Amino acid sequence: MNNTVAGPAAILAGFRMIFTPGLKRFVIIPMICNVLLLTFFIWFGYGLFDRWVDGFIQSLPEWLSFVEWLIWPLVIIMTIGFVIYGFNATTALIAAPFNGLLAEKVEQHLRPGVSFPQESMSELVVRALQRELQKQWFFLKRVLLLLLISFIPGLNIISPVLWLLFSVWMLSVQYLDYPMDNHQVGFHAMQRELKKRWWHTMGFGFTAWGCMFIPLINLLLMPAAVAGATWLWVNQYSEPFSLEGGSDMKDVSEKL
Repeated sequence: MNNTVAGPAAILAGFRMIFTPGLKRFVIIPMICNVLLLTFFIWFGYGLFDRWVDGFIQSLPEWLSFVEWLIWPLVIIMTIGFVIYGFNATTALIAAPFNGLLAEKVEQHLRPGVSFPQESMSELVVRALQRELQKQWFFLKRVLLLLLISFIPGLNIISPVLWLLFSVWMLSVQYLDYPMDNHQVGFHAMQRELKKRWWHTMGFGFTAWGCMFIPLINLLLMPAAVAGATWLWVNQYSEPFSLEGGSDMKDVSEKL
């Protein structure tokens, strides 16, 4: 797979796969969570944006009033970044076990006969929630730093760019972690692999980020991103781990 298109191709593959017979029933709960919480966070983000813009403009000295037109896009990006984090954290905690199961079924569809570590449903739920809390702590530390930067005069000029990059990376980590966790790839090992193949990681994250603003498409984004991340894991990220484990993970991009 060409490095420049692997990330977007994964999202496209994910949207195709969620309509595949045998997989559709594993999409329902993540999709319902996505619809309900996305609606809430859009409403919440609109109110937050209003308050942030008003407060920011009122805090400016009169002689800086001419830069008001610059504030709007900056605050929009900051608000979007904060809302994406809140939406991502909430939906991930609720839907984590279901997303892990969806990733497992997608990989079985792509690689018939693939094996996973044996565990009961209760063990799967506990493992998924523990991993999710680890991810959210990782994200929260960076959100607090970004919030601090956002309110430091002068330094806050770069905060919208940092919020954008953080949002993109966070979406990649969130979704690519599901198939990796199914194979018990450690959280830090997962991060190292995402950094090694940063172009795939950023391409996937940017595509998922863009899809969040497309009506109707965004309602299906969560299950599609889980399926797409699993496709990307099988085709791009799994090789180093398969070599360590001695299993044969071959490219399955031709199936799509």
